[in-house]
Amino acid sequence: MKGLLYKDWSILIGQYRKNIFLVLILYLGMAYLFNTPFMLYALVFMFGIYTQSAVSFDESSHWDTYAHTLPIHPAAVVGSKYLLGLIAIVGSFVIGMVAFLFFPSIARGTMGMEEALVGMLAAAALSLLYFSLSLPLSYQFGSERARAVVIVVILLLLMVAMTTTVLLSSEQMQVIQRFFGFRGPAEIWDSNLGQAVVMDVEYGSLTQWARNLHFWWLIGGCVAFGVLLYVVSWKVSTVIYRHKQF
Repeated sequence: MKGLLYKDWSILIGQYRKNIFLVLILYLGMAYLFNTPFMLYALVFMFGIYTQSAVSFDESSHWDTYAHTLPIHPAAVVGSKYLLGLIAIVGSFVIGMVAFLFFPSIARGTMGMEEALVGMLAAAALSLLYFSLSLPLSYQFGSERARAVVIVVILLLLMVAMTTTVLLSSEQMQVIQRFFGFRGPAEIWDSNLGQAVVMDVEYGSLTQWARNLHFWWLIGGCVAFGVLLYVVSWKVSTVIYRHKQF
């Protein structure tokens, strides 16, 4: 496994050393100059996409044909790609969180570290989802076709999510929002009464969401589901790779 991981790492660094460095500088620079935390979230996803290219390099060099002649278990060959992707996601997550420590909005107090943490966890979960879908499809259909299929699958998942919210009644949506902390009581100034009144409103601040423990259950559940899906994807990819003819 160490040798396979070193092979993939060496190829990616050899091919993308300048690109990775420029992406890191560009994303960090734009995040700080334009005060856009989204660029730090996107950094996690971008580094993940770079590591997925290891499959493309194996295809173009026909390395898998050679690998089948070696005493290497298919789980190790496939596992090196998953481990490399996990290292990239965790590494970029750490870089992003360190960058947030010196972020302008954090320094001014207009943004909290809990918001940065939630955004980075969401980006990591999305990267895990992308890997979990793209790698089995890459081994089954090839990396080029897999990218197109993954985009279609993600769009379908978004459509299902949007359709679900449309089918739910407003009362059901409000119950779900209250449970996860997206909605709750707040003091609103009533000009007619000349005083503040407590009303049930939809919260627009992540700081308000984070006060509800159920919100963290939601975030933790998404990350846990992403990790579980990642492991299942590894098993599926191993089965595909074991039976594939090169």
